[in-house]
Amino acid sequence: MAADEISVRPAEDGDRSSLVLLLAAVAEERVGIAAEPPIDVVTLTTSWRIDGTLVALAESVIVGEVNVEPSWMGFGEIGMMVAADWRVEWARARELHKLALSVFPITTPRSTYTESSAS
Repeated sequence: MAADEISVRPAEDGDRSSLVLLLAAVAEERVGIAAEPPIDVVTLTTSWRIDGTLVALAESVIVGEVNVEPSWMGFGEIGMMVAADWRVEWARARELHKLALSVFPITTPRSTYTESSAS
């Protein structure tokens, strides 16, 4: 499972079923996910939101995804899941004991930007 075997693209309508099945598999691990089995695959497949989702594919099979869920409070909630065999093997090959996702949005407040660019 080499990293160069993975491609990333925006999710498409036809990916919904594969994404729900990935969720069901990750939920079965019962670790580090806010979903518990059993997952209602049929219902969730019809309502799965793909806007804001990127999928990771290995040999045309979805092995992971990352998504941003907009909040009514004006921020985006980042979520991701990766199939266990890809997550574990990739980390072990690099002697990693933990994988973490961190985001540091570096932005300039609008008022500061406007004032400094107006000079």
